[in-house]
Amino acid sequence: MRQSFDEAIPRENTDCVKYDDCLNRFGRRDLLPMWVADMDFRTPACVRQALQRVVDHGVYGYHLKTEKYYRAIVDWWERRHQHAVDPASIFFSPGVVPAVSHLVQALTTKGDGIIVQPPVYFPFFWAIQVNGRRTLQNQLREHRGEYSIDYEDLERKAREARMLILCSPHNPVGRVWRREELERVADICLRHGVIILSDEIHNDLVFRPVRHVPTASLSPDVDRITVTCHSASKTFNLAGLSTAYVVIKGPDLRQAFKQGSEPLHVEALNTFGLRAMEAAFTQGEPWLDALLEYLEGNYRLVRDDCAEHLPRVRPSPLEGTYLVWLDFRSYGFSPQELKDCIIQKARLGLNDGPTFGPGGHGFQRMNIACPRQVVRQALDQLKAALGSGER
Repeated sequence: MRQSFDEAIPRENTDCVKYDDCLNRFGRRDLLPMWVADMDFRTPACVRQALQRVVDHGVYGYHLKTEKYYRAIVDWWERRHQHAVDPASIFFSPGVVPAVSHLVQALTTKGDGIIVQPPVYFPFFWAIQVNGRRTLQNQLREHRGEYSIDYEDLERKAREARMLILCSPHNPVGRVWRREELERVADICLRHGVIILSDEIHNDLVFRPVRHVPTASLSPDVDRITVTCHSASKTFNLAGLSTAYVVIKGPDLRQAFKQGSEPLHVEALNTFGLRAMEAAFTQGEPWLDALLEYLEGNYRLVRDDCAEHLPRVRPSPLEGTYLVWLDFRSYGFSPQELKDCIIQKARLGLNDGPTFGPGGHGFQRMNIACPRQVVRQALDQLKAALGSGER
């Protein structure tokens, strides 16, 4: 039976970060939370059934990474992205953020320059700083809501960098990088000896006719310098089950990663995460296709409602992810005024733009992976807070 994404599933008082951390994060409980990137939808039935079998078995001991585990990942990449992944290049990680920090630590040395492309997912900044590396900012160019890469600046930054953390698709601006864009980035990195850490956790959440291009698929030379981070978590709403992994083809990078990871002994799989990931990747495609159709409808609602009723609020075009980047700059709010308007007047819990680095001032990030009625309610609350848009 096809799942209804319109179902409202209560999440309050379940120790859920998205709902139950609102008081701590925003200073009040009575907000409509549309911030942290998890979905308000039930996972596919095939995943719930697989987990129920584990529960019913009643013994939750150590599990092997069998051929079935690797085959689920390899076949997924082949079917969804036409990219061949070598099973020997797959390494488990407790999460993509831990993987990014671990890779920064294992593949670079203290003082090395690491490039990020803000406004971008803020844990990248943390991973660089906490490991004693230097942040090099290759800020994205923005023109009327459309974002592009500043290649000239990237070339300059690459001369003093050891690594580029590439967000592909890009969070929060919603861009899905085209092949020619990725080729220009990869060419710069190859010429300057820069490792590409490609965070592709949102790569299954891409809307037609756009297609995701895995960075490592560009050429054997690019594959050699690329480390890819992925997980079933964003695609199938499994964030609490530790299903992340990294793909490392280059022998030197692989060896460096193994030297850093083996002493930590973090390769043991979560029993529930293992079964959930296998079920999702082997049986979850019909659910994902229906999800993408629903998310497109949610985005169209935001885009069209803003155009008609909130023309001074400009959503960036959404090519990938379920995170809408909303531009409030035309109101002339200070950063604090915008936060107060969103939290105190609109009573919404959104991600504040400045946390994503340069280029984030005047923006808010909205998570639309929720029932459509919730999106409508959020838009109504924005209209009530902003009125005609006149200050």
